[in-house]
Amino acid sequence: MERVVLAFSKDTTADKIKMMLDGSGYEVYTVCHSKAELLRSIADIDEVLIIMGYKLPDAVADDVFDDLREGQKLMSIVKADRQNEIYNEDIFVVTLPVNRQTMINSIETFVGIIERRKHRVKRTPEEEKIINDAKAYLMENHMMTEEQAHRFIQKRSMDIGAKFIDTARAILNI
Repeated sequence: MERVVLAFSKDTTADKIKMMLDGSGYEVYTVCHSKAELLRSIADIDEVLIIMGYKLPDAVADDVFDDLREGQKLMSIVKADRQNEIYNEDIFVVTLPVNRQTMINSIETFVGIIERRKHRVKRTPEEEKIINDAKAYLMENHMMTEEQAHRFIQKRSMDIGAKFIDTARAILNI
């Protein structure tokens, strides 16, 4: 099914994640302990899901993501207080605590999101304007950064099962 590479500084953490994935259809290809080791191990792999914590000894999740190629996906498992420290919206963030079923569901959700993005129609300029206006509204009236406003709309969309653009419209009452 999906090839998985684990990247954790502690073997005990990697072993726990490995046990959660055992029998799930996700093959753990290797375990890495640093960004440098991770990049070497995935250099020849086009399709891979990397699961890591917030940071490795030589990089945080955003730094790792910046060096990935197309088809290499990143999921970060973090403490709730670190969740807002990951800025790249293409990194799928899972907050602790996490159990086996949550882990497998998160992977399936993330892989599904990536597949849907491949087939998604690009937004129209009108839709982009609505989204930017909704973010601006949240930033001005609720003292959010642009990243916080984006995540707010994203989370709200997922919570209510609506499209991102529809949630942006609802925020603007249009």
